[in-house]
Amino acid sequence: MTIESKDTGCLSAIPTELRALGSAIGITASNDNPAHLPSTNPKRAFGVRKPSAQFIPPVAIIEESAVMALGAAKYGAFNWQDDPVDATTYYSAAIRHLLQWFSGEDVDPESGASHLAHVRACMGIILDAQATGSLIDDRPRCGSAGEVIKRLSAAA
Repeated sequence: MTIESKDTGCLSAIPTELRALGSAIGITASNDNPAHLPSTNPKRAFGVRKPSAQFIPPVAIIEESAVMALGAAKYGAFNWQDDPVDATTYYSAAIRHLLQWFSGEDVDPESGASHLAHVRACMGIILDAQATGSLIDDRPRCGSAGEVIKRLSAAA
């Protein structure tokens, strides 16, 4: 049995997804020349529609991994998946680490790890708990911060 492909190997037009990806990484087409854009492999047309880890700085992932390993040693690996966790615990911890970093302290004295990596770890736990249905949403009822930001930004 012979399988024949109707694909000539040429693109008649550059897929929109490739244009968007090229633009995001600072590469643009010249006279619709795909050679100036990322790979034209057909898989890319599907892959570019999905979330891409390439935009996350590797140092951020590595630093967060170190903090998550410290948490695993201290509390148990994936401990937040064993029992529901309340949002305010991790939100408060993240804010404390962010405030310490903002006030000039780069490294957490207890763990020896980056305060910013601790913030990422806290947010990662909240996101995971939310996705798995194990987050206790104990946020207080507040006015819309987004609306206030929009109102104050327009006034400025």
